[in-house]
Amino acid sequence: MEPPVTDLLVVRHNSYHDSARLMAISRRLQALPGIREAEVMMGTPLNLELLRSAGWSPTSATPLDLVVALRGEQENDLHAAEAALTGLLAGGETATSRHEQRPGTVAEAVALHPGTNLVSIAVPGPYAAFVAHRALDAGRHVFLFSDNVPLADEIALKRRGIEAGLLVMGPDCGTAIVAGVGLGFANRVRRGPVGIVGASGTGIQEVCCHLDALGVGVSHAIGTGSRDLGAAVGGCMTGLGLAVLAADPATAVIVLVAKHPDPGVAARIHGLLAGLGKPAVVRYLGEAPPPSRDGVRYAGSLDEAATVAAKVASGDGLSSEGSGLGAQGLASESRAKRLSGRLVGLFGGGSLAAEARLELAQAGIEVTVPEDMLRPGAPIPGAAHIVVDTGDDAYTVGRPHPMVDQAVRCGLIRTAGADPTVDLVLLDLVLGDGAHPDPAPELAAAVRDARRLRGDRPLAVVASVCGAAADPQDPARQRAVLEEAGVRVEGSAVRAAWLAATLLGATGRS
Repeated sequence: MEPPVTDLLVVRHNSYHDSARLMAISRRLQALPGIREAEVMMGTPLNLELLRSAGWSPTSATPLDLVVALRGEQENDLHAAEAALTGLLAGGETATSRHEQRPGTVAEAVALHPGTNLVSIAVPGPYAAFVAHRALDAGRHVFLFSDNVPLADEIALKRRGIEAGLLVMGPDCGTAIVAGVGLGFANRVRRGPVGIVGASGTGIQEVCCHLDALGVGVSHAIGTGSRDLGAAVGGCMTGLGLAVLAADPATAVIVLVAKHPDPGVAARIHGLLAGLGKPAVVRYLGEAPPPSRDGVRYAGSLDEAATVAAKVASGDGLSSEGSGLGAQGLASESRAKRLSGRLVGLFGGGSLAAEARLELAQAGIEVTVPEDMLRPGAPIPGAAHIVVDTGDDAYTVGRPHPMVDQAVRCGLIRTAGADPTVDLVLLDLVLGDGAHPDPAPELAAAVRDARRLRGDRPLAVVASVCGAAADPQDPARQRAVLEEAGVRVEGSAVRAAWLAATLLGATGRS
């Protein structure tokens, strides 16, 4: 029987902190002795509701108040974690920096740093548009990490940006690289001739990392936020991003990555791409590509988009074939014993999950997304192959994103191992600044636990690793840790899905 747990809930008024930083701090606190759960977040209405759903009872708090929710075995452990929080919130400040002037508004920040041309914003959603407008007032580009920004505010901000010739990357923009500087969740890739515009954070990351592995660098990666190519926003910031890259002398090839664009918006964007005067490659995630035409290459995967862009940057034309998955490298798998059970895919990147579903479907493996969310310790619903995005809101209630905190996903790996109908688990692992500092050991431990729960019945695990050689987590070491745990590791979500399909008996794309 597990020991009883006790809760501690603290509200620190008028104590605003960046949400990405708070996710990392939550993870650090949860690793402390005796701590079962730790959530540190701003007191937005959505966050308060998430805490209530997770079993806490927060009192009234405003979006500018810091809410600390701790669950552990003893009160002493909780108070020790609260004390550690104070140090973590103050961490990284030197004696000098603590006495430096800290701006309270965008105008003060611009006055202190007049040479900057971009403002990065990560404030609660209700305040994000106001702050972003102040940045546009100051004539600065905007990286808007904040989510829960009303659609009407997004449209107004982007229209102002278009009129002023200023980028508004977001809202809910998770990744960008501007002149070699990563914003949000970004990988440390080399500079080079390929420019990227993306309405998908993990899609941008995967393309960047493929290019880096191919020895081809990135000039800029301009995020737009996932709603940009919807009918309401109309692809306005995608269009401006493409124009910026077209005018950039350091950019020779342009890649566009996006999720499910509105058909009318896609048609308009195609016209823009065809008139850029530079080679363009497009990947619309989770969809079979339309025919390439008018000098615009539509790729069938993120792998292919990066490979084609790299070839074009090296002097080949757009007629060059992409990477193709072909049969090379998996000949031994075709002779291996086929798995008779089902596949469970547990992804941290929603775009990578969509790419994996498409690859499995094209290999003849029918995959579904269960209506009911998966829960650690509960039976896996249905009897079909499934692939889920554990970064979806349903899986992050009261918790950080799985790129930062893997507790939920590790629990689901153990659950899959305990299910006798499951023979194969498919995973992704996304590295880079802002992500979990050392994720592979946690996944490897969960895989070992899952196999122990099965007795003599084997469990195959296939994973992809999205990371650049210079990333702080060291992708080579992350792969080695997984492989030591008996995980088959591939270089992309599509290749991992193809290997999984082969293990399930697929002989090729349908």
